[in-house]
Amino acid sequence: MRALLIAMAFCTSASAEYIDGNKLLEKMQGSTGDQMFALGYVAASMDAAYKLVVCQPANVTIGQINDMVRNYLINTPAERHHSADAIVMKVGSTIWPCKEQRRGTIL
Repeated sequence: MRALLIAMAFCTSASAEYIDGNKLLEKMQGSTGDQMFALGYVAASMDAAYKLVVCQPANVTIGQINDMVRNYLINTPAERHHSADAIVMKVGSTIWPCKEQRRGTIL
């Protein structure tokens, strides 16, 4: 069900544009459709990072993660020019790092 919601969010707002932190925050604060797009984007980014750099507990909700990312974007405007998926992964890996992270950096 979650995968279907994510796919629907991306399909209804699909475009070839680059999403940075500025654009993601704009979507998070926009219309209901924009907010759903942002929620789907955050969910997909966290799914991509899961067990690679982010090992969140099972009971964490996507709404909770979305709130954390939104707060990060609001409170660190100097970072908003970075890729939105990298920002989502940075927020997640800072709070819930995996014990054995693979090589590489997020930001």
